[in-house]
Amino acid sequence: MRNIIIKVSTIIFAAFILSFAIATPAYASGFDAAYYAAKYPDVHEAFGDDVLELYNHYLNFGMDEGRFKNAEEEAAGVPATTIDTYVDVDIENQTMTYYVDGEVVLTSPCVTGKESTGNSTPRGRFVLRAKVPGKNLVGPTWNVWVDRWMRFTTFCGLHDASWRGKFGGQIYKKNGSHGCVNLPKDVAYQLYDMIEIGTAVIVH
Repeated sequence: MRNIIIKVSTIIFAAFILSFAIATPAYASGFDAAYYAAKYPDVHEAFGDDVLELYNHYLNFGMDEGRFKNAEEEAAGVPATTIDTYVDVDIENQTMTYYVDGEVVLTSPCVTGKESTGNSTPRGRFVLRAKVPGKNLVGPTWNVWVDRWMRFTTFCGLHDASWRGKFGGQIYKKNGSHGCVNLPKDVAYQLYDMIEIGTAVIVH
C-alpha cells in the first residue's frame, strides 16, 4: 500500500511540474523574468510578475538602457545589446525568418500589411502573445479561417493564408494584408510547431 501511495504521489508531482513548465514561457535568449523583476523594482512595480510584460519591457527598453537580463550577465558586467532567438519580419524584403540561438531554422517569403490603405504591419519589438490551432479572423470587411494563428500584438499575428497563390515581392504594396504577416500554409505549420509563447517578434 505504501509503495502505491509513493508511486501515485510521484506521478502527481511530475504532472504538476510538467504543467508548470508548459505554462511558463521559455526564452532561449537567456531572459530570466524572476531575476529581472527582483533586480529592477521600477519595472516590477509597473508589471508585477507578468513574464510576457517583463520580457516586452526588456526588449523595448531594458536592452537600450543597459539593463541585465540574468544574473550571469550581471556577474560578467556586460549587458547584451541583441537577442539570438526571435522571429524577424523584414517588410522591405518581404521575408519571415526564425532564428534559434543565432541560427536560421526557418525562412520564407511572406506578405505584410497593405501600405496603400494604411494597414502596414506595425514595426517594432514584440512578444508572441498567443498560439491558436485554428481561428476565424473577423474584421470590418473580412471573415476568414486560418489554420495556425500566432498573435504578437492586439490585432496582428503570423498565420497561413490559403487564399494567396504567391508570397513575397511587391504584393504587399497593393494587395497586402490588414496588418498581419501572411505565410504559406506549410511554413505557418512549421513555425507554429517550433515557436513558443514569449518568443520575440521583430518587425522592421
